[in-house]
Amino acid sequence: MNLIFVDAENVGLKELDKIEASIVDKVFVFSKQKPIAQLCEKKLFICLADYPCGANQADFYIIAYLVRVIYSLDKKQLTSTSLKLYSNDENLISAFEFQCTLLGGKPEIFRTKSDVVVPIPLPQTPKDRIYAALQVPKTLDPNFQKQLGISKSEFTRAINELAKTNKIQRTKESKKKWVSV
Repeated sequence: MNLIFVDAENVGLKELDKIEASIVDKVFVFSKQKPIAQLCEKKLFICLADYPCGANQADFYIIAYLVRVIYSLDKKQLTSTSLKLYSNDENLISAFEFQCTLLGGKPEIFRTKSDVVVPIPLPQTPKDRIYAALQVPKTLDPNFQKQLGISKSEFTRAINELAKTNKIQRTKESKKKWVSV
């Protein structure tokens, strides 16, 4: 049996579509993108998207899920199971191989062409993330804060700093919505 982990945020939709799996294989796909979720449903893959937004959050979730799956197998099952990862992320690959080896699994890594996915760098500071997200007018509510993966105190502090420096302002159409200037 194969347990296949796919860092879909990294390899993309086209590479995901190329993955061949039998009915007894488990394919865990990590992505928050709707087209990827639709393809997973069509191919009977398990799409996991319940991790926070932000840099490396999918990677952390992949490793946590890997460990969870390995611990659910007994020694005999683990020796007959192949643990596969589809990713181009060298840090994730290193962590995946380390955890598999540490826990007695046999890792297999599948890298895709480096030109398949163009990485989109995420802003690092809460202020940068909020500023980037407010390119389109939005309401500054708890859902927006959670979507950005920022704590309430950091969110409030960043909003106050951005407003003081006039980098964000209320929209003319609605006083409830804010936008980057």
